[in-house]
Amino acid sequence: MVSIAEPMVVSLHTLSLEAVRSLLTPHPAPCLSLYLPTHRKVPDNTVDLPSFRHLVGGFEMALSASHPRDEIERLVRPFHLLASDAQFWQHTRDGLAVLASDGKAQVFLLQRSVKPLAVVTGRFHLMPLVRIALSLEHCHVLALTSREARVYEGTFWHDTTGGAIDHLDPVEVVSLRGREPTEVLVRGDVIDEETFQPHRVERGLGPAGMAGTTAVHGGAGSKHDDIDADTEIFLRHVDLVVREQVSHPTGLPLVLVAGPRISATFRGLSKNDLLLEDHVAKDPHLMSNAELAAAVTPVFVAAAQARVDRELCDFARARDRDLAATDLADVGRAAVAGRVATLLFEADRLEAGRFDRTTGAVAFDGAASRDPSRSGGRPLEAEDLYGALAETVLLHGGTVMPLPRIAMPTESGVAAIYRY
Repeated sequence: MVSIAEPMVVSLHTLSLEAVRSLLTPHPAPCLSLYLPTHRKVPDNTVDLPSFRHLVGGFEMALSASHPRDEIERLVRPFHLLASDAQFWQHTRDGLAVLASDGKAQVFLLQRSVKPLAVVTGRFHLMPLVRIALSLEHCHVLALTSREARVYEGTFWHDTTGGAIDHLDPVEVVSLRGREPTEVLVRGDVIDEETFQPHRVERGLGPAGMAGTTAVHGGAGSKHDDIDADTEIFLRHVDLVVREQVSHPTGLPLVLVAGPRISATFRGLSKNDLLLEDHVAKDPHLMSNAELAAAVTPVFVAAAQARVDRELCDFARARDRDLAATDLADVGRAAVAGRVATLLFEADRLEAGRFDRTTGAVAFDGAASRDPSRSGGRPLEAEDLYGALAETVLLHGGTVMPLPRIAMPTESGVAAIYRY
C-alpha cells in the first residue's frame, strides 16, 4: 500500500487523459514539474530518493532569483513531504511525476520510465505524461465457464512496435442474489442444483429473459437438455450483471474468454454492445493470470489497429472535403480555435520551437531544450511543437492519436481532422 503524507497537500492520482486534461487548465504560477525514473526493487531503488532530492534542489535554486525564502519553502513543501514518506519510496514503479502549484502537488506513479526533469514555468510541463497516457488503454476481460464467471480490468500498453497487457486486476460485482461484492459469479447464484430438487430459476432469469420476479420451477426433458437450459440461464445472469455493473458505467471494451460452445452461446444471447466481435475461444478454468493476459493481448491489439484504420479512413474523407490539414502552422491555428476533432501525429518525432497558445502561431527557431535537472531547474527555452499541439487539442476536448512514421498519412508528422 502506497502512503501519501498529508493528503491535502500531496495527492496520488491515476494517470489518464482525463487527469492530463485537468492539468492543462490554468494553475497559479509558478508551476513546478518533476519527472524521475524510478525502480520497483532493491537495490536499484536506493538511488531514487537521492535523485529526487537533487531535482528538488534545482527548484529551490531556480526560485531563489525571484521569490523570498518563506515563499520558496511553501512552494516546495509538497516535495519535502514526499521525500520524508519512507513507505512511498518502497512502492514506486518505473517512473514518477510530481506536478505542484500553490503549495499543493499531484503525484503519478508511472508504469513507464521517464527522463529526469525539474522545470519551473508558468504552466505544467505535461508532454511526458501525455505521451504515456496516450500509450495506455483499459479493457475488461470476461473469463467464463458454464459454472463461474470472473471479470478483470486489463491495462493495455501499446507503442510503435505493438502492445501488451501488463496485468489483469479482478473486478468486483454483486450477484442478483448476493448482497456483498464478489470477484466470482457462480452458477448457484441463479440455479438450484440440488440433486433431487427440480430446477429453480431465481427472479425469472429464464431463456426468455427477465420476464418476472418470482421463482420458476421446471425439470422436464432429458438431463442433457436440463443442463443446457441451466447454462443459458446462468449466462444471461452473467451478461446482465457485467453489462449493468461493469461495461456501461465505464464504457470500456469487453473481451470474452470461453470455450467454443460457451462462447457461441454467450455471444448469441448477450446484449452488451461493448463486447468485442473477436474473442478467445479457450477454457479459462486452468489459465493463470499471465496466460489469460497473453491470450487476450492479440484481440486487443487487433481492436486497437482497427481504430487506427478507421481514423486514417476518416482523415482521407475529411481531406477530400477540405476538412483536414497537414501543415503545422495551419494545425496550430485550428487547434487554439477548437476546430481540431482528431490529431494524428508521428509518435517518435520531435520538433523544437515555440507555440503561442493564444494565436496558434508556430516558430521553428527556438533554442534546443536544456536539461533543467542539470541546470538548476531553469525554464525550458523551447518546447516540443508536436506535444504542444497535442496538449492544445486535448484541452479543447479533441482526440489525439500517436502513430508510427510508416502509418502516418503525411510527411509533415501531423494530420488533423477538423470539426467544421
